[in-house]
This record gives sequence, C-alpha cells and structure tokens, in this order.
Amino acid sequence: MKTMRTLAVLAMAANLSLFGGGISALGRQISAGTGDILAFVREISAFAEEVLLRTGIRIPEYTPSPCVESAAALDNPYIGWYQIHAYTLSDAPWDPTDVLEQDYGPGLVLLQFNLCNFAEGPVSEAGLAQLEGILDAWHSRGRQLILRFLYDWDGKPHKTEPESLSQILEHMSQTARVIDRHRDCVYILQGIYAGSWGEMHGSEYTNAEDMLTLMEHLDSVTDPSVFLAVRTPAQWRAVKDAWQAREGDSAGTGLQRLGLYNDGLLGSETDLGTYGQGDSDFSAGQTQKRSRQDEITFQNTLCNHVPNGGEVTIDNPYNDFPSAVQDLAAIHISYLNDRYDEAVLAKWQADSFTGDGPFRGMSGYDYIAAHLGYRYVLRSSALSAPASPEEAAVLTLALENVGFSPCYRPFDVALNMEAESGDYALPVEADTRLWLPGQEILLEIPLDLSALAPGEYSLSLSVSDPFSGFEIRLANEGALEGEGCPVGSLTVRISPQ
Repeated sequence: MKTMRTLAVLAMAANLSLFGGGISALGRQISAGTGDILAFVREISAFAEEVLLRTGIRIPEYTPSPCVESAAALDNPYIGWYQIHAYTLSDAPWDPTDVLEQDYGPGLVLLQFNLCNFAEGPVSEAGLAQLEGILDAWHSRGRQLILRFLYDWDGKPHKTEPESLSQILEHMSQTARVIDRHRDCVYILQGIYAGSWGEMHGSEYTNAEDMLTLMEHLDSVTDPSVFLAVRTPAQWRAVKDAWQAREGDSAGTGLQRLGLYNDGLLGSETDLGTYGQGDSDFSAGQTQKRSRQDEITFQNTLCNHVPNGGEVTIDNPYNDFPSAVQDLAAIHISYLNDRYDEAVLAKWQADSFTGDGPFRGMSGYDYIAAHLGYRYVLRSSALSAPASPEEAAVLTLALENVGFSPCYRPFDVALNMEAESGDYALPVEADTRLWLPGQEILLEIPLDLSALAPGEYSLSLSVSDPFSGFEIRLANEGALEGEGCPVGSLTVRISPQ
C-alpha cells in the first residue's frame, strides 16, 4: 500500500515544475546503479513525503472537549470583593511593610487618601512621595486599585475641606501626575475629592456648579485609561448634560469612562438617597433623581459600558438574597466591599441558591461572589471543514458571560495549538468589552490547514489582561491555571490530490 502511495506521489511530482529535475536526477541514480538500494528507497520515501506535504490535501478531524460549567471561585482581575485601606497623607515617613506582606495576585483594593493635612495649601513633595510609595507598594503586589481622595472621615467635611475650590483643583492636578504614572494598575478614581467620606454629598462643593467644575478638571488632568465615577445616576446625567452642552459630540470621550459607585447599595427603597422617592416620573429632568425601578433601568444600559460597585448596607428586604441577586445583576455590579455591611453578608451566608446548575445548594454569599463582574463559560465548539483546499477551516466557539457585568478593559484572546511538531498561539480578534452578560458570544476562528504539519493538536482558549499581565480563567471544568480552557483535539491528515 505504501509503495502504491509512493508511486502515485512520484507520478504526480513528475508533472510539477516546482520540483524541477528532481525526478530525472533520481532516474539517473537508478541507471548508474551506484547507490545503495536501501539508501535509494529512503531517499525515494523522503522525497515522496516532501511532495505530499507540498501538494496533498489536508483532511481535518475534530473532537470537541466536554464543556461543563464549573462553580469554582475564579481569581480574576477587576472584579469581586475589595478591601479598604485608608491613609492620611503627611510629611511623615511611611513604612510599606504591611503592604509588602500582602499576597501577590489579582484583586481589587480601595485606597482612601485623606488630604486634610494640606487643606490650606498644596500637597508637599513629601506628601506626594508618600502617595507614590503607597501606589508603588500596592502595584508590586499585583493588585488593581480603586482610589478615593477626600478630606473627611467623620461626616463633617465643612471642618476639614479647603476654603477655596481652587485649592481642591490644585490637589487634583498634583495627585493626577502620580496617578498617571500608575495607570497600568489604577482602575477607578471615585468621586471629586469632596463630600462626606468622599461620597459627593454634605459639602459646599457638591452643588451642581462646583461638582461639574471639579469633574471637568479631573477629566482633563487624568489619563483616559483610568475610569472615573460619580455617586448617583442623577449626578452622571448632570455631568453628561454639562459636557455635551460645552463640547458637543466630543464629550463622549469623557463619558466613556464615567461610571458609578454606590455606598448605600440595597440599603432602602432609595438606596439611602441614591434614587428618588416612590414613583418619580422617568421624564423628570436629567439631573433629578428618579424612582428605584427607573434608575435600575438606567443603570442596566449604562453599566454595560462603565463599572458600577460599592457596598451593601442595613439589613432589610431589598438585600434579601433573591432580591439582591436580581438587582445586582440588573445594575451590573462588578465589585463589593467585603466587610460592609456584615449583617447583610451574614444573611447571604445563611441563605442558599436553589436554582439549577452547578451552583445549586451553594451559599448565597458564595453565589454572589462568583457572579460579581464577568464570568466566561465555554459552551460548545465545532469545526467547519473547508469547501476547497484554498479555503480555511473555521473553528466556532460559543461562550457565555454568566456574571453580573462585562469587563470594561479589553483582554487578549488566543487559540493555543499544542502538537509534537510545535506549539502555536493564534491571536483571536475579539473585543471582550462587548461580551455582555446573558448574551451568546461567538468566536469564528479561521484555521489555515495548509500551514499545519500533519499530526494531532490539542486546542485550548486563553484570555489574558494586557494591563496587569494576569490570566483570565474561564468557568469550565478542566480550565486549569496557566493552561487555558480545553477546546478540543484536531487531527490533520494528508491525502494525495
């Protein structure tokens, strides 16, 4: 059989100018009778294989891997529970030991910086160096940072904030230079440096005019890769109106990075004043607070594109586990405080998920933790063979984001192909920011079979974050850290034309 295959290939090669005088040369060796017959056969076989590699048709055989959703906790960046660490900037030396003892890995921290020591003047060089050192230390631990600058931790900002708006603006400009040097780890900058606990209320600078002045300046001095955030949807709409009135269509650049943070999350019908009372009219002015349901509807659209997070508070029916899941998913929450409110978190621990799927029986707390932010599951894979040798095969992957939100920074996606002949990483064109919750995600990956050596390939999908360098793990059984998510196995055979 092999002899017939070899003769067929040789006959085919004899008609190809690509191989020039190869066949004639072999014929002269036969006539001369000077070569060893075994060496001659080996040369014939090698030559036949070369011809087959160049001219044969690639026949793909594909076997998909099982796609079983996992309930495992995934340690991915930009999502999940965050911890608060508070600092009062000063001229005093700062010891980084506590930060450097933190475990290395992805995860969010909220760093609060109190500037009250500099309320009467610019932040000193020593104070800025302290800020630089703190950000350096947290960056070295691999964390993604949410920053909040403020002057008050007691709900009395009028006692500690600067006496002039211009002083806050100067502080913004000073700290922005340090923030921009850490833009690869600074994820969100919350607030406008004013208000009780930095929450944009209770301050003489949180009136509409000053708020817009502060937000406009913050937008102008910080790198556009860093997300900004305001406290309420009504404030977001006020900023939108002001920017669009001033800048027209170009205002969209700033709005594309303006998200929300809610430290009264699920605390009452109004989320402790975040929303309006009762059945407020959705047609109310842009800067007016609307009813709970109207504001949830507003956030459902907005927060497909910008982050939303905060802390839950005050045990009440709005944060009972079933209600909490419904609202957290609807407003696309991607991060929550891991300590506050402990009564609410304990209530979630005591409840359990009763739906179908891998999370059935899991505590409400763990269910919510697993769904904060994005959570990608590979649902299926299939290979479409090419209609002709000149066309590429197409590998189609179907994924789903089962988390509460998308990810707001773009990830790199690649198809990994491992074989004895070598390993390949094929970049996949995809904007992962558009992988929205609950929608089918289809990746159609062309495979040029003519470029593949015959053999067996193990295929896996890898997703990674170019900002932090961390791998993005998928929620599939068998998706191991550092190995991607198994997709399937591909065998490439070669058949003579």
